[in-house]
Amino acid sequence: MAHISRHFKRLTCLSAGLLAACATGPDNSLLFSDAKRGPAVLVFYGDTSAVELAPATRVGEVTTLRFTSFSGGCVRPDSTDVTVSGLNAEVHPHRRQLPPDVVCTLDLRLDMNVARLQFTEPGPARVRIVGLARPGDTPFVVERELLVSP
Repeated sequence: MAHISRHFKRLTCLSAGLLAACATGPDNSLLFSDAKRGPAVLVFYGDTSAVELAPATRVGEVTTLRFTSFSGGCVRPDSTDVTVSGLNAEVHPHRRQLPPDVVCTLDLRLDMNVARLQFTEPGPARVRIVGLARPGDTPFVVERELLVSP
């Protein structure tokens, strides 16, 4: 069955005349290396990113933040930037998106993102994950708090 499915995908790409730009198949990393980079999608039609963060940490200790983002056939996860200043952490996950003229599968993926946070002072800390909400690609922020002990 997988053999038939693989041939069907290949024929679909050929029939569209876009074999070089078809985003299906095992090795499409070259396509995504030139794809447009942008903020990750944190809300997809009402489904919101799941976030895991310990309720507390200690000064100087690394704590791990895990959260989901959404991608699919023409969208892949990319790097995540983290900035910590005092008791505030800004987390900016990114995605790579192919242009609209590329043929892609219509799948939805949940991607696990991981960021490591380290605070240098005690107190209540705020973590902000900055991305987008779809539909509309509007800015969206997920906020969490944790207590940083001495």
